[in-house]
Amino acid sequence: MSDAAVPRVSAAQAPPGPLLLAFSGGLDSSLLLHLLVEAGLGRRLRALHVNHQLQARSEDWAAFCRTRAEALGVPFEEIRVSVPADVNLEAGARAARYQALTERAAGATVITAHHRDDQAETVLLNLLRGAGVQGLAAMSEHSWLNGLPLWRPLLAFGRVQLEREARRRGLEWVEDPSNADISLRRNRLRHEILPRLAATWPGAPAILARTAGVMADAAALLDERAAEDARALAAARDRLPLEGLAALSRERQDNVLRWWLDQAGAPPPSLAVTGQIHGLLRAPADREASVTWAGHTLRRYRGDLYLLHDRDLRPLSGPLDWRQGHEPPDPGLWRLLPGEGEVTLWVPPGDVQLRPFAGGERLRRHGQHQQVSELWRVAGVPPWRRRQWPLLYQEGQLVSVPMIGVADGVDRRRCRPWQLRW
Repeated sequence: MSDAAVPRVSAAQAPPGPLLLAFSGGLDSSLLLHLLVEAGLGRRLRALHVNHQLQARSEDWAAFCRTRAEALGVPFEEIRVSVPADVNLEAGARAARYQALTERAAGATVITAHHRDDQAETVLLNLLRGAGVQGLAAMSEHSWLNGLPLWRPLLAFGRVQLEREARRRGLEWVEDPSNADISLRRNRLRHEILPRLAATWPGAPAILARTAGVMADAAALLDERAAEDARALAAARDRLPLEGLAALSRERQDNVLRWWLDQAGAPPPSLAVTGQIHGLLRAPADREASVTWAGHTLRRYRGDLYLLHDRDLRPLSGPLDWRQGHEPPDPGLWRLLPGEGEVTLWVPPGDVQLRPFAGGERLRRHGQHQQVSELWRVAGVPPWRRRQWPLLYQEGQLVSVPMIGVADGVDRRRCRPWQLRW
């Protein structure tokens, strides 16, 4: 888009439903607030200011944002966050900001004021990190981040255009001094490297942004192929069959693994971790090998590759009492929902108790006391699930085991099925 174009937002661009503007009070979001209201979107718009509490004037900026939003009739909220001292400041602030936006979105699409120069910076940063096609695609106008819908209506406009329009309107905005700190990588790109590129190659930011669009098209094709391969493999949300995966080329393996991990919300593995994953795929079938990164673990078990979050490896603690007529306990590791499912627990009438598996428990079935561990092993229940799934007791006796059934003497016709979901 020409630098002479006047920044505008059209209601036709907007996704349906409520909207939440990430409102810092800076030039970009201040102008965007006005453009959204002028587009007739004010009635379904809220403004959220994330106060990182990192600057002496943080409170003044929050008050400024409140005044500007309320003057336009836009509901305003401030949320305060803290950035841990032991993490990278840029990454920590961004993570805290998006966590706050996720918590407050409540079904709304989050709007950010990213523009074309931000896009160019992101392409360069990702290029210098050795990113692939997905990383070089950078940002798109409409996207998702960990289940959070995002809209970036200013992505086609450059910083010069936005500032010119803001000054024409006589708008005021806050200036964050940290934006001038060239010890931060993005700021160094913004203030030193991109201006030098533009001096030699006029229009460099626009060219880089155009490259992002080309890469986005390529990324969409890769995602489409990965989804086809995942369907052919009968992949589940947390499980990928290894035999079918091994039959694919190395490139298609990488592609479907990347897509599968992204769909599950796992962060992309580094090159080093990717190498470990390929070693995991080649490991002997009888080994329960694993690779761990960023709070996630890939683990082999019986011909399948499982994706586990840290919470999936936490054992159940208990016991948990469940009184008849009350909602089932929720330990945060799984939920019990009414009806049969992939994993069903049959619950007899009366008060019961859920206990963690400790090893050595026996369930009387078909006239024999059988080891629960052996029943689960034969059924293919992975070891980490065994440490999380509950055993159901009544009057001190083991009466029901998930995926296995009920003990002798328990009339299953009088039991209610509950599906175990995690």
